[in-house]
Amino acid sequence: MTYLELYRQFDAPYDRFDNSMLGTEFPAELDLVSRLWFTCEYWPGIASYLNFFLLKDFIETHDSSFPPRFQSFRSMAESFYQTDIFIRDVTDSGLKPTGGISSPVVRAELKNIMARHQRISIPGWMMTYFGFSLLEMVEKKTGRLSSEGKALHLAYMSKTYRIMGVAFTVNRVALERFARLVEEAHAGLSPHLEKHTRNILVIAEMANVSSRYEDLEYLFPEKTKEIFKRIYSRVHLNFLERWGAAIAGRILLKHAVGKPRKCVPLDFPFSK
Repeated sequence: MTYLELYRQFDAPYDRFDNSMLGTEFPAELDLVSRLWFTCEYWPGIASYLNFFLLKDFIETHDSSFPPRFQSFRSMAESFYQTDIFIRDVTDSGLKPTGGISSPVVRAELKNIMARHQRISIPGWMMTYFGFSLLEMVEKKTGRLSSEGKALHLAYMSKTYRIMGVAFTVNRVALERFARLVEEAHAGLSPHLEKHTRNILVIAEMANVSSRYEDLEYLFPEKTKEIFKRIYSRVHLNFLERWGAAIAGRILLKHAVGKPRKCVPLDFPFSK
């Protein structure tokens, strides 16, 4: 079965969504997701950007449809910051509490993000892949999760992406197979890969995320890890560059992550 055939079997986006549809497990889901993202800080975001660049058709599709987004270091930094604000709102791990996807404001933000991707013709299956890749990286960074924890995490993120307008599923086996097939088909070199990669490695050091290969490689799936290893000697930062980026980050970097807190859903308890 191809990755597109698998993708077509996933649950369709929601036509409508309100808090009565969140389910009785939602407080536990939100609590787990927010704790995971507080713990991860900026690591999954950095790794997800890198992984996206290492998928040749993904980045070429994006660069041709919306070249300004990653055109310069400054635009890359702004893109990363805006993406992180969005993720922090969704996971309720930002500077201010949001209630995650129990908030109508956050749900509207999800739909607006999807509309912007649709305007630049990003295929839906790429969005599904990116969403699951991010989930996997969070779980790798935070270490071993219980089967219950994994189920809560996937349930929350599945609702999130389906609210957004993306096909998704709580069938982890199908998602893992889909992701590995996508990577097998699309991992590769692209014209601006080294420039994009070096820029995000500088941002990593500014955000207190190590840019060293041995500190990042475990977050990648095997196929994109192979490409990252191949180019790393040409894009890596030396000691002085890492030190300088870290100092600059303390002065210049805008932060979106908040301090760990108890995250409370809006309008709780929910009706079934």
